[in-house]
Amino acid sequence: MFDLSQNVEKAAIEPSLPKVALGEYRGGNQLPIWDIAEKDFQMKKQDSLVPLVLQFWEENDATDLVLKLGTKQICVNRLRFMCQSKFIKDNLTGGQRELVLPEDRVPAEGLVRVCDWINKPDPKLERRHIMQVLAAAIYLEIEPLVKQVWFCLDLVDDFREDQAFVVSFEALNLGNKLPLLGLDTTMLLRIQCFFLTLVASVEFVKLPLQHVRCLLSSENVAVNSEKEIFFSAVRWLNHDWAARAKHTLEIMETVRLLLLPRTFIMELQAPTDEPSLNCIIEMVEFQQIIYEAYSAYTMLIFNDGSELFGQLYDIFKVEVPVRRPFICHKECTYHRAHPDDPSDDFTYKHFLCYLRLLQTSGAYTWKGLQVQHITCPYKPL
Repeated sequence: MFDLSQNVEKAAIEPSLPKVALGEYRGGNQLPIWDIAEKDFQMKKQDSLVPLVLQFWEENDATDLVLKLGTKQICVNRLRFMCQSKFIKDNLTGGQRELVLPEDRVPAEGLVRVCDWINKPDPKLERRHIMQVLAAAIYLEIEPLVKQVWFCLDLVDDFREDQAFVVSFEALNLGNKLPLLGLDTTMLLRIQCFFLTLVASVEFVKLPLQHVRCLLSSENVAVNSEKEIFFSAVRWLNHDWAARAKHTLEIMETVRLLLLPRTFIMELQAPTDEPSLNCIIEMVEFQQIIYEAYSAYTMLIFNDGSELFGQLYDIFKVEVPVRRPFICHKECTYHRAHPDDPSDDFTYKHFLCYLRLLQTSGAYTWKGLQVQHITCPYKPL
C-alpha cells in the first residue's frame, strides 16, 4: 500500500504569488475593441418614460381626490384636475386627497359639469347652465374652460332673444357666485322680438329695478308702439306698488314719452277709468314729467325749422326721440300693420289681454314676428 505521508516532505515548495485583484490587472478596466465598430457596440437606451407614464395613467385613472361642496362629494382624478385647475394645483399640499370648496362661491351644478368637462377626452360645452359652469370655472381658475364659455357667449346669433334672457336670469340668480359686473344686464340688450313674451311672464315682474330699466331703455326691444313700453312699466310697478312706487320716475324715464300719441299724453294729465294707471297718474312727480313731455310735444308740432325753435330745444333740452324696432302680431287686436299707420287707442286692459294671449299661445310665438327697422324721420303722432 502506498504511503502518502512519506512523500509530503519531499514535495517542492510552490512560489508565493502577489495578492492582486482582478481590477488591478493590466488593461482589466478596458473592454476589447478588436475590429468592432464603436457605433455597433453602443448600449441601447430605454424608451422615453413619458408614453409609458401616460399609458399607465390612462389605464389606472384613479379617483383619488374628493371635492366637498356642502353635503355633496365628487370624486375626481387628482392629477388630471391639477393639470387643468390652477386653484387645485396651488391649494393641494403634500399627499392631500380632500378639498373643501365654499358653497357661497361655487354653484353645485356648475361643479358637476366642470368635472364632466375635465374627465371627457373630447369635452363639449353644453348650453344649459352655462353661467354656473362659468362661475365654477372662474373660481377653480380653469382658464381653457373660461375662454370657451366667453367664446360661446360672444356668438350673438346663438345667445340672443330668449337664450340671452336665460343667461341674464341665471347670472342674476348666481349673485356673488359670479363676480362679473354687468353680464346679467348686457345680455338683456340682445332681446328684440322676445320682449313682449317676456313682459307676459312672471320672471319680468320679479326683475330688480336695474334690470327693468336696462330692458325698457334698450333700443333693440321690438314693439308695435311706445305705449307697450309704457304699459310694461306700469305692469312692473303695479306688481308690488307699495315697494316700487318710489321708483316710478326712474322707470318712467325709460319710456320715450314723445313717441306716445298726443291724445294719450293729454289723458295722463288727469285720472282715468283704469285704476291701475291712477296710482301713477296721481303722483306729483309723474305729472311734472308729463307736463314737460306735453310742452316738448307742442314745440315739435309747431317747429318751423327756424333758429328760434333750435334755441328753445336747447333751453328746454328737447331731443327728437328714436323709434324702436317695429313688429306686428296678427293675433293682436290693436297692432298696426305699418309703423306709420295711426295708433289704435288701446287701453291697459287691452294690453293685458294681449299678454294673456302670449301666455297661452306658447313660448315661441315671438319667432314668427318680423322686425322692421324704422328709418323715416320722427313725426309727432
